Amino acid sequence: MDRKATELLRQPKVIGLRQVMRGFRDCQIRCVLAAADADGHILRELRSQCALNGVELIMLPSMEELGREVGIDVGCAAVGILK
Repeated sequence: MDRKATELLRQPKVIGLRQVMRGFRDCQIRCVLAAADADGHILRELRSQCALNGVELIMLPSMEELGREVGIDVGCAAVGILK
């Protein structure tokens, strides 16, 4: 994982697609990290929300890696970095 993603993951965050979408609804998300191997409809929704909200989207190689980096034992499709 690159240095920027590692630094972002140390900041306050929400984990999982549902929490990220709730964060968009509440205007709390400033950056999204997504797993490149997540389902296509999930990635389309994340790209769309990021574009609508002017939020940077950073892709990581896998759900397994993203889950491990945020300290959970399962894969994770998305993590939202809070404002």
